[in-house]
Amino acid sequence: MQLNRPFATVTPTLDGDVLAVLASAEVTFTISQVQRILATGSGEGIRKVLTRLVAQGVVRRDQVGRTNTYRLNTEHLAVEPIMALAQLNSTFLKRLEKHLDGWHKTLRYAAVFGSAATGRMKLDSDIDLFLVRAADAGNDGDDAWEERVTELARLVTAWTGNDGRVVEYAEDELRAAAAAGEPLLRDVAKQGLTVAGTRSWFNAQLRPAARRS
Repeated sequence: MQLNRPFATVTPTLDGDVLAVLASAEVTFTISQVQRILATGSGEGIRKVLTRLVAQGVVRRDQVGRTNTYRLNTEHLAVEPIMALAQLNSTFLKRLEKHLDGWHKTLRYAAVFGSAATGRMKLDSDIDLFLVRAADAGNDGDDAWEERVTELARLVTAWTGNDGRVVEYAEDELRAAAAAGEPLLRDVAKQGLTVAGTRSWFNAQLRPAARRS
């Protein structure tokens, strides 16, 4: 699936993309505004989609002067599944957070990075996960950690259909990579979506290296 195009999981047509725009905010949209947001689809194609959705009652059309405006009908029976689809990205992140919360003190930090974080996913994109294993992981051995990482990748694939690709560091490895100027760490700091730990902690691990450079 594409987290940036959640309706494509059930329909590959322009209808899903238009619904995603209308579900993104409780405001009205003109055809031109929808077209600018999507950056795909012709104005005529979007108009035809909106006409179909109005006929179904899912979308309400109002007229302001000579301009038609459109908004999602929040009283429609279908609005709950529509909103659930529109929010798949946040649902995925929340599910990740809940799962990783069960790792307790073994996990210092985790983030989603790459195309899943930047909104540029393609259908066959991997979902990239960045993990930092805590130095004070207690009695959790390497085997237990590896089992958790393997299960995490499996769950990501089960939830989305995309391969889960995990990049992991121990705390001391993270500091060494930061000192060496590892580009991946800058990408995570700039674009990553934190799902465990705090962004402030992660950024603090990079600052000494930044000062030296």
